Amino acid sequence: MRATRVAKLLLAAFGASSGVKLIAREASTSGGANPVRKVVTLMETMQAKIEAENKKEDELYKKFECHCKKTQNQLEDDIAKASAASNVKPEDIEAKQAQLKALQQSVEDLKNDKIEEEEALAKARAVREKEHQQRLKTEKDKVETENAAESALKKLKANETDPDKSTHAPVKNVGSFFQDEEGATPGEVTGIVKVMEEDSEEAWRSEVAKDTEGANEFDKVKSAKQKSIKTVLTMLTRKAKKIGDLKVEIVNMKHMMAGGAKQLEENKKMLAELKKDCAQRASEQEEKKALRAEEEKALQDTIKMLTDDDALDLFRKTI
Repeated sequence: MRATRVAKLLLAAFGASSGVKLIAREASTSGGANPVRKVVTLMETMQAKIEAENKKEDELYKKFECHCKKTQNQLEDDIAKASAASNVKPEDIEAKQAQLKALQQSVEDLKNDKIEEEEALAKARAVREKEHQQRLKTEKDKVETENAAESALKKLKANETDPDKSTHAPVKNVGSFFQDEEGATPGEVTGIVKVMEEDSEEAWRSEVAKDTEGANEFDKVKSAKQKSIKTVLTMLTRKAKKIGDLKVEIVNMKHMMAGGAKQLEENKKMLAELKKDCAQRASEQEEKKALRAEEEKALQDTIKMLTDDDALDLFRKTI
């Protein structure tokens, strides 16, 4: 409005001959300086200042507008939540609590399953160790049998090389290994040794086969049990998270049921006031923009008029 008033005064001054004469007299007393140029410079300075102020005011309004939108979105979101809260009923909370109880029981069952799988794996490992120890024992017995047989055969051979003894004479003093076979002929002893070695070898091979089969079977059981335990642990982790989330949900439902209606009314009131204030400020901003546009146009028109050739001619004629 200030610029508009200034522009109108200047236009009125230049529209009257007295105004022109006043400017001419001012020119004569100002050492020949052009008063029109002074006025134009003054108005250009005013125009730049007004543009800077308008820009600053636009930036402030943009921040206010952003605040309005952000606050409005937040309130609308809170109202939606509060509306949902107002629909929460005691039976809804009871249903969630039942779900929680079922989940907790499921977790206990899974823990028991995990313990059973671990115990089964430990039992299978113990059986496997027992089988392996049996193989080692059989292997040890085989070696002892072979050593004893070798020692007995050496003694038998020594008896055979003795010229004072007949090869068909009964065998004596061949060691405790053949203590039940005292008086047997060398041929009989040799046959017994071979049979014992074969029996020992057969028993060892049988235990090796059992041990190998047991190892393969244990690997399968171990793999299955470990996979089962891993699955149980994964399920426990997921259910534990669900339990935590459900507990939080139940607490929130109780809180919303207690204060949801009151909060809903407060948020609706705040939203209505916010919309009213923002709309009023937006209307005021549009009015200000229109007034600023008028001021800027008036200044531009006045500057254009003052810098026009006709205005300069008028000034020179007046001088």
